[in-house]
Amino acid sequence: MKLSDSFKFNTVQGFKFGSSPFGKPLMFVHMFFVDGLLIDTGHYNMRKEILNTLQQLNVQQLFLTHHHEDHTANAGLLSQHFNCTVYASKKCAELMKHPPKISFVQQLIWGKAQAFISVITKDDYIETPNHRFDIIAAPGHAIDMVCLLEKNKGWLFSADLWVANRIKLLMSAESMAQQIESIKHILHYDFEVLFCSHNPQFSNGKTCLQQKLQFLQDFYGQAAYLYQQGNSAKAIFKKMNLKENKWVKFLSGGELCRLNMVLSVIRDEEQKRSKKRSLKN
Repeated sequence: MKLSDSFKFNTVQGFKFGSSPFGKPLMFVHMFFVDGLLIDTGHYNMRKEILNTLQQLNVQQLFLTHHHEDHTANAGLLSQHFNCTVYASKKCAELMKHPPKISFVQQLIWGKAQAFISVITKDDYIETPNHRFDIIAAPGHAIDMVCLLEKNKGWLFSADLWVANRIKLLMSAESMAQQIESIKHILHYDFEVLFCSHNPQFSNGKTCLQQKLQFLQDFYGQAAYLYQQGNSAKAIFKKMNLKENKWVKFLSGGELCRLNMVLSVIRDEEQKRSKKRSLKN
């Protein structure tokens, strides 16, 4: 089933797209358009619906928040249709040349990742006739992820930094420690509206991120403590009374699962130990 919707907040137009081979979509992807700027391009399985919905917009420039397929898959299609420049961070531009392989379940829901090389790198800010958006690095969910902040309006285009107050799984490459630091950094800025790519919040955006931060810190602290006591990842998983979505884990080949949350903590803790050893030497 494929579903789409649109909405408007202030001068920002939002577009919501979701697809699923098994009934109603469980997660939607949002794209945002403001003052000639289109932020992200949605996933490949919805390319026809996205083009039909957006084709009358006056898109002057396009920005990609990170390389994941549900944010970048239609960059080529839309940039060609609108004859516009595509901007992204330097890290994102490099990854877009050869996007990492994605799991079967991600391909089933989103579609295949699409390479795109015609990207102009931007790591400081992007301007439109009436707005300036500061580009703020926010790695963790993806190494190249950034947020866009419009200070005068209190808008944060947060990509996948928030999504929900609590999370139930991670991808294998995600870093929980980096996510914690990224949220802490973003919370130093003033904003009210959270234009989240999967779950926009038009008020109390900062509170939402604070609640997500608290959840991550609590989880990380408990898992790290158990690891320091000599427990394995599976033992930590059991002692924290965590439960796995076995179907998601199976269909993704372990790329998407709750155990990855524990494995991320262990990996992050090992990196901290390695840095400490290096400093001593």
